[in-house]
Amino acid sequence: MNLAVSDQAGGPAAVPAKPEPGRQASQLLSALFRRQENAGKLTILDVGRALPETVTFCSAISCRIHVVDLFEVLRGGGLDPEGSGKTLQRQFQELLGFASGTRLDICLLWDFPHYLDEKQLRAFSGALFPWLQPHTLGHVFGVHSGATQLLNREYGIVDERHLSVRTRTTPPMKCKPHPQSFMGEWLTCFRNVRGVLLPDGKIETLLQATV
Repeated sequence: MNLAVSDQAGGPAAVPAKPEPGRQASQLLSALFRRQENAGKLTILDVGRALPETVTFCSAISCRIHVVDLFEVLRGGGLDPEGSGKTLQRQFQELLGFASGTRLDICLLWDFPHYLDEKQLRAFSGALFPWLQPHTLGHVFGVHSGATQLLNREYGIVDERHLSVRTRTTPPMKCKPHPQSFMGEWLTCFRNVRGVLLPDGKIETLLQATV
């Protein structure tokens, strides 16, 4: 495994191993990685922090993982609140910071899209699109309705059947839960492939690139 951590916001790039995170069963992680079995060495994007369990999981497979903590970017005011769609897309491109020729196999988006408004989410989608390929898959938490409450959590991978769940130590940010129909219109670089409704109203969703 190769690990590339981009600390764009000047905050902590990784978290210590303690306290131990909680676990959440996943019905889609196994499909996410099983579909990429013939892809060779995987290139993975994680838009959260470099959580130790995710790093441990990825160290057991042939992959390069790019960790770009976009949550911390938002928290630190790293996006121009008055910027145009083109300006925001350029900012996201700079934050992702991929080398020329990079092609992603898996994108771990967690609940990040729900912290963006429509203009920001469309800009993020546009910035991510050039790095995708037809077989690229994504993982995201959707919501059944805009009234679904998203708690101040961060997620990682324990194994192919379990996610880790931590309560963030930082104050909650403003959240804008987007129903699946809006997500499909704004995050246009992906389409929904499969969704599993969770007890708390979130929808664990498998995405396919629209390249």
